[in-house]
Amino acid sequence: MIENSQRNVVSLSQFDKTRNILSPAEVLILLNECRDRMINEIDRVWNDKRDQIEDDLLNLADRSPILENRNLYYLAQGLLRNRNESLTAALRKQFVSSFDALVRGGVAAEPSGLSSAFDMSLSLVDEQAFEETLVVSKSAARMQVNSVEELAALEQRVAALLHQSQVRTDINPFAPKILCESFLAACSALEVEPKVRLILLQHFDAHIAPVLPGIYQGINQYLVEKGVLPSIKVGMTGTRERQRSTTKINSASVAPQANTGAADALSAESADMDVFALLQQLLSRQMPQSGAGSGYWAPIPVSGQGAVQSGTLQAGQQSISAAQIAALTLLQRGQFAANVATTSFDPALIQAGTTNVLRDIRDAGLVQVDNHVDSFTIDIVAMLFDYVLDDENIPAALKALIGRLQIPVLKVAMLDRQFFSKKSHPARRLLDEIASVSVGWTDVGAYNTALYAKIDEIVQSVLNDYADDAEIFETLLNNLQFFIDSHEGDVQTAVDESAQIIETSERAQVAQVVVQDEVNRAVDAQVVPDSIAEFVRTIWQQVLQHVYTHEGGQSPAWQASLKTMQDLLWSVTPKLNTEDRLALVAMLPELLKQLRDGMNLIQVESSRHDAIFAGLVACHAVAVKAGLQARNIAPEADEGMRVAMAEQSNVEMPPLPVIESVDAVSEHFDFPADPVDAVEEDEYTEQARDLKKGMWLEFVNKDGSKRTARLSWVSSLRGIYLFTNNQGLDAITITLPRLAARLRDGEARMIKTSSLTERAVERLIGKLQGR
Repeated sequence: MIENSQRNVVSLSQFDKTRNILSPAEVLILLNECRDRMINEIDRVWNDKRDQIEDDLLNLADRSPILENRNLYYLAQGLLRNRNESLTAALRKQFVSSFDALVRGGVAAEPSGLSSAFDMSLSLVDEQAFEETLVVSKSAARMQVNSVEELAALEQRVAALLHQSQVRTDINPFAPKILCESFLAACSALEVEPKVRLILLQHFDAHIAPVLPGIYQGINQYLVEKGVLPSIKVGMTGTRERQRSTTKINSASVAPQANTGAADALSAESADMDVFALLQQLLSRQMPQSGAGSGYWAPIPVSGQGAVQSGTLQAGQQSISAAQIAALTLLQRGQFAANVATTSFDPALIQAGTTNVLRDIRDAGLVQVDNHVDSFTIDIVAMLFDYVLDDENIPAALKALIGRLQIPVLKVAMLDRQFFSKKSHPARRLLDEIASVSVGWTDVGAYNTALYAKIDEIVQSVLNDYADDAEIFETLLNNLQFFIDSHEGDVQTAVDESAQIIETSERAQVAQVVVQDEVNRAVDAQVVPDSIAEFVRTIWQQVLQHVYTHEGGQSPAWQASLKTMQDLLWSVTPKLNTEDRLALVAMLPELLKQLRDGMNLIQVESSRHDAIFAGLVACHAVAVKAGLQARNIAPEADEGMRVAMAEQSNVEMPPLPVIESVDAVSEHFDFPADPVDAVEEDEYTEQARDLKKGMWLEFVNKDGSKRTARLSWVSSLRGIYLFTNNQGLDAITITLPRLAARLRDGEARMIKTSSLTERAVERLIGKLQGR
């Protein structure tokens, strides 16, 4: 067994001994062939995907509510449409240049046009260059992780060809980082606007990353055919973990909403990015001006792979002591040391949850601060809660419950610096879920009462039971989600009832126009007795309106009712040949049945049935016997039929259901054809169109009061928007043009319900950057 295993191992040194037949020139030719294979494949994939990328950019532009962002997407799409050939040529040139520099010199030369943009430290570089550094690193990491096994094998083969003693990703000319840098440098060479470069790089990453493993596999196979380490296996022991460890990104992507104008194209952070390090660096810039941090500031150098080279704490490092945990645990449980009496701090503020207490408990000495990192962590968590407690979308009563979690969250952050970076952290997810279900909460209704009690119970569980194991947050999160899910069924039932009412009312109004048009076209196309024309325009028109309203214009019942009308009109036209007479005789039983069933739908009395059918019999007799000469039937039959139709016309149709809870904000189902309903194409109309089910809006009533409502349904017929409260009740209905008008006039605004902690981190980064 051991002997067989050893046969499958080929050391780099042994390969060097057996490859003497390859001269340096031959090695260069071999590597250049691999280089060309790679860039040719990249070029092919990019051009194959260009149309799709252009469509994606146009869709992003159409959906973006921010004018600046829309213009950036249009610029990116225009560049691909008009200058894609120049872009791919520049990419090829930059990649070949970087590749050759690595192969010949062993050290990467920076692509032209980027200067110091790709210094991977968090030193105080130009902000735009710093942004590009982070975006390139993030894109390269995604590509690298996607191709970890194929790239590991390729690195070993390249190291063997170049006589390198170590296998190193940073000097591999095929590395994804070289590819991303080359793409950004190509954009720079074409003088593409920096913000547009980042958008294009994102799409380059998205479309190249999935095919990169196959490209690397092809190059590996080519080298195997040339005898370069043919026996190494993809996925060798340790390769996967080594690759993953080297692809950790230790810097956060700066939120680009105001800084790059492409907020909805570029994510503010990634789960593997050290947001804590970025926040520490940004805050350190402001120390001389603000004096924050209580005098504990002094950058600490951290070295080694995975550390940020800017004097910040290595991600995940724990510095909190048992004494600090104990002190914070006592505070969160409302147990205060004797020295509280000697301070000006009011312990009741901790339980109230309405005030940010973190800086005060530090300044009062209620928690021991051993170093500047602990003090910095308190500052950062305090800043986060500044934003949380200032969030106007969370009702004050529930905001106070969230505020009681300040000390537990501080403990989480001090125990695990990754709290700031990992969106999946259970403590963050619990905070986000509480904030999310808080939107639209009021102190009215059984569900709202139960929701408050559930959140209060969860907060109390954290305060009583959380010591240092974050698993409790996961358990409580599942508890809250189960509560919400169990309520969603009742909400959906209420929404469905309102939606059915709206849809029925819409179809009733549309039916008036559609049915009138169908009847006019059918009657005008035939020469029929006057009494039959009147029957179609009265009795059968009511039948058609009833069917269209309750079944819809695509239903089999609607199609059958139209066919019955057409068959009726044909049946009373003159029958001039035997074939038509036989067809009439064959169709009459089914036709009469359909007419009877239709009249039953609108509750025509049996006595009127008889009079109408007597008239129909007379009409059919005339059609068969009199030919083209007949327009009227026997007077007595005609008179009876007309009386029956007149009586039925005086019968009121059953009223349609209405929503009783529509308030002054609501728009009713009248759809007036006036300028108010004309669609004005601008960013507010686009915002209204882009609304998705579950999004919340705040409406301003005419008396100045405000009301939050969630989009629960949009009709496919006339585009009516149905908004409800968190119980699926208290409905607001409004058309697209009028909703856009409210957004335009400031009478409605969209409420952000994305991750509360993520929004707080992004706002904090923006503030520290001076945005």
